[in-house]
Amino acid sequence: MKSLKKSLKNSYIKLILLFSIVIVISLGFIGEYMLQKAKLQLNNAVGFLTYEIGNETTNRTNEIYTKNLVNIDYKAENPILRDLELRIQNNNKIYNEISNKKLINLAENNKIIKSKNLEYLIYKKIILNKNQDPYEVIIIKNLSKEKHFFLIISEIFIFGLIITIVISGKFILSFLKEISYELDNLETINEEISLENLKKINKENKFIEFNKIRDSYNKMIERLDEQNKKQIEFIHNSSHELKTPIFIIGSYINLIKRWGGEDKDILKESIDSIDEEIKSMKTLVEKLLFMAKVNDIIIEKKEIELSDLIFNLIFSLKKQYPEAIINLNPQYIIIYSDESLLKLLFRNIIENSIKYGNKKPIDIYFEEDNEKVKVFIKDRGLGMSEKDLEHIYDRFYRGDKSRNKKINGQGLGMSIVSKILKLTKSTIKIKSEINKGTAVEIDFRKG
Repeated sequence: MKSLKKSLKNSYIKLILLFSIVIVISLGFIGEYMLQKAKLQLNNAVGFLTYEIGNETTNRTNEIYTKNLVNIDYKAENPILRDLELRIQNNNKIYNEISNKKLINLAENNKIIKSKNLEYLIYKKIILNKNQDPYEVIIIKNLSKEKHFFLIISEIFIFGLIITIVISGKFILSFLKEISYELDNLETINEEISLENLKKINKENKFIEFNKIRDSYNKMIERLDEQNKKQIEFIHNSSHELKTPIFIIGSYINLIKRWGGEDKDILKESIDSIDEEIKSMKTLVEKLLFMAKVNDIIIEKKEIELSDLIFNLIFSLKKQYPEAIINLNPQYIIIYSDESLLKLLFRNIIENSIKYGNKKPIDIYFEEDNEKVKVFIKDRGLGMSEKDLEHIYDRFYRGDKSRNKKINGQGLGMSIVSKILKLTKSTIKIKSEINKGTAVEIDFRKG
């Protein structure tokens, strides 16, 4: 795991090293450019002397030694020669401006030679005049000016690098302090946070990125707070729903202990009621277990014939609700989905229609196109208000209790339905009017 501070420092060091490398390479290019320019000067000078000497007769070229032809004509005509030292030799005649004999000994014919410390460039060439007399020409270029200029440039670059390192170092340190302060604040807040203390960050930061983190953090706190409240509410409601049947079962057991042995009617009533409450508790526990493991459910798709699945489900519900009137308009429709989830989905919706259907007929029918299948479940019962519809998927929510007090339920059915719809990637539409009934439309993909 990398540290942000160390990463910034390492990035800064790498940047300085890169900058230093760029400076070294730049100085190398400058030095090479200056050297090539000096060599070009030598080549131009040799070319000029080759032309001048080559076009002169022996008598004329001998003026090099008598009338100082180099200084009077050559150097006056070509300013390049003024920065160079010449040595011209013909047989025993020598014109010499070079005082350092070691440099003369280093000269090689038709080749530019560098002195040991790159203080001089040396060029030697044999030039023939019109009479084919050979003149040995040695030209020396003193690089002291170039070296001095290069040294000044290097000092400027190095001084600029040092200034850059110092100033940027101060900026980096200041930046790191500011980041460290913000990170330490976040760390402190994170250490203090708990389900009992979900504190938002309200302080403004200097950096947009930290403000984004703050906003994300606050949204997370809101979600945690909402989830925490839902969990607490879930536990309270679960406890309440389980407490009621346990209390009823306890009461009937006490009744049996007192009178059950003597009064068979009381015994039968108590056993039937206990059996009913146990079934209710079993249903509640099954629903709670489903809600707990819903995120771990793996969808197992297979070919399902919807009419057949719903018909079998209705047959099963009839045993529990023999008075229910359910009209199924069958239609051969195949979809690919999870059979156990669909059974649980339709059981909860149809069971709600039976409970709140006011013992009136329930209609179930289908519509189909190339991509989707629609299942419609309509009852003519109590119906729901707009307020109830808004909370229909909330866990343990039940509608108007004054109208539903005689109807058993835990308020988990539609929460389970919403989870199954997400798992199977299906959609639902519900329309309802009080005392007119509820119409449910469920849309499935075929594949």
